[in-house]
Amino acid sequence: MKRSKMFVCVAILAIAGLIFGNLFGSWVFFVGALSSLSLFVMATFSSPSQEMQVDVSRESKEDVKELYVGDQLELSINIENKEDDTTFLEVHDILPSEVEVVEGSNHQLLRLKGEEKKKLDYTVSCPRSGNIDIGPIKVRSRSPLNFFSREIDSKEDMTLRVLPRTEDMKSVNIHPSYTKHWLGDIKSKSIGIGSEFFSIREYHPGDEIRDINWKATARHLTPLTNEYEGEKSGDVILVVDGYENGIVGTKKYNTLGASIDAAASLSSAILSARNRLGLIVSGEYINWVYPGTGKNHYHRIMSNLIGSESGGTWGLEGVKWLLEDFFPRKSLIIFISPLTVPEFSETIIDLCRKEYDVMVISPDPLKIEKRILDEYEETAERIYRMERENVKEKLWTYGTVVVDWDPDEPLEPALQEVLRYKEKI
Repeated sequence: MKRSKMFVCVAILAIAGLIFGNLFGSWVFFVGALSSLSLFVMATFSSPSQEMQVDVSRESKEDVKELYVGDQLELSINIENKEDDTTFLEVHDILPSEVEVVEGSNHQLLRLKGEEKKKLDYTVSCPRSGNIDIGPIKVRSRSPLNFFSREIDSKEDMTLRVLPRTEDMKSVNIHPSYTKHWLGDIKSKSIGIGSEFFSIREYHPGDEIRDINWKATARHLTPLTNEYEGEKSGDVILVVDGYENGIVGTKKYNTLGASIDAAASLSSAILSARNRLGLIVSGEYINWVYPGTGKNHYHRIMSNLIGSESGGTWGLEGVKWLLEDFFPRKSLIIFISPLTVPEFSETIIDLCRKEYDVMVISPDPLKIEKRILDEYEETAERIYRMERENVKEKLWTYGTVVVDWDPDEPLEPALQEVLRYKEKI
């Protein structure tokens, strides 16, 4: 139980009144001292018990601990007064700065009668991806004269896993130039395992029964087998540029956040096409995942993405070393970078010279600056735009496909346009 500042002030007034009353012999000071003492005695006898008898719990109506950026989650706090007397409670569910309350309130004052229960509902939204810790719930009870207070911190902590925004990109065909022998969605020029019919040949021992063409067999009176166009897959490596000196924007809206959203959308599309997917994120350290497939691998990719929101000091030179020494050669490498650091373009060009198929998806930092700034210099904009165009042209010269993307617009149309252009040249 804690004593409030008012309790201390009343005690000081009572003592001061007695001292000054004796010094000056004035009844005015004695009246003030007696008034303060009466309040002091009343507050002492009306002080609450040492332990607060309150049950507090939190629940989620959707019963989920995983959501996407921008989704809303309804939370409820259940409070029960276990005491017989009426009590006034201050309830505060602690939220980090990344969480926004869109409806209701996580901080309320309540009046609970003896054995009464109440439920507080509020709705939150998370504008950024990451692991978000909610709680604990702080409950405070004050005495009627506000001289004493009791506090408890419940152990009701909750961790929300907020995933990056994903965009449906099923119509985008991202195919590595070099394929592997395992089954995928990339059409091969040779006969193999697949679903598209290619031709008919004579039956050979060991052919699958399901591949026998029974109509042709009945017509020619000899066993005939269907052949299919081979479908293969390849390796795709996503490289997210998290170099902190190259990040443009605010804490909630910046080029790194846009890059992570793009990587999440591409991950779903690439794995759906049965390609192997790897990930490298440069930040406080180089965070990487070796190429793999499947739903578990997708969740591993997402877990690594949501832990990279702050950026770091590692540049693309460390990424280049990792690609050359540990990842498969002839992979399709997709760099997601704002291209704000000139040295990075040289690193990308070096990889183009070493049998890597390279693509760059670049969230336009100028679009982000225009959104967050009220005023900007047109001359500076033109100069920066010229520098950016020079970097893009240089990358195209060395065979790098560059997608200039406005983060406020869907990625799919911009990516489709560039891929169609690549097929024509």
